[in-house]
Amino acid sequence: MGKKVNEKNFRQWSVLPEVYDDSRPAPPEIIKKIILSWLGKAPNAVVDEGCGTGLSTIIWKDVAAEIIGIEPNDDMRAIADKNVKCGGIDFKKGISNEINLPSDYADIITVSQAFHFMDIDSTLFEFHRVLRENGILAIYDYTLPPIVGWEIEQAFLELRAKCTKVWYSQENPPVLNDKDTYYDRIKSFSKFRYSRKAECHSVKIWAPQKMIEFLINISNASFAMEIDASIKSNVDEFRNFLKARCTGDIEIILPYKMVIAVK
Repeated sequence: MGKKVNEKNFRQWSVLPEVYDDSRPAPPEIIKKIILSWLGKAPNAVVDEGCGTGLSTIIWKDVAAEIIGIEPNDDMRAIADKNVKCGGIDFKKGISNEINLPSDYADIITVSQAFHFMDIDSTLFEFHRVLRENGILAIYDYTLPPIVGWEIEQAFLELRAKCTKVWYSQENPPVLNDKDTYYDRIKSFSKFRYSRKAECHSVKIWAPQKMIEFLINISNASFAMEIDASIKSNVDEFRNFLKARCTGDIEIILPYKMVIAVK
């Protein structure tokens, strides 16, 4: 059995899972293209670990024969079950270091915006077990802030700093891994034949309300307001700031960082 993970790492996502699903972007097509270029064939089985509401799982529809999204949070997984109605896609409860799947099962394991919540050492052992020979592990995150104009970015970072401080003031706060260490941790694990870092980006054209909800969602505001209701005034101030500056559709650039490895 792997190391026990702090339950706040996933239970916290019960806060407004519908807002998460509405505001967060799906991964760009280039992510899938990179992974498939490494695999070199059509995958039979894809496992999307920490799949949340299924935004990172559905991109594999019509690509793999079997697609499994694994998510420990019941509320997030319920949204995935409700919204993703595609043959061949199933959502299961589980955590990253205790995947209830056979060894040598998956051609691809992906982790989108979630590896920082996982116990890395025990999770890498479990991923290596579940992957087939020559299978691909891909861990990717968009970097913050998104590129949308320096004034908006600065205001976002100020709000996020306030919300994160409140979030971590609670007893037994969530445990986060440093995303910049992923590649070195995989290299140190030494069981993958080859690994590398990659970068790409996605361009979105969003209505102002979509962008506002996205920025507020990723600022940790929902978590912070559960702990300190006074944070709502900071959120409202930020929302009004954005409304004053965004009167039409907005181009938003999401830079992604990726670590990819082959078993």
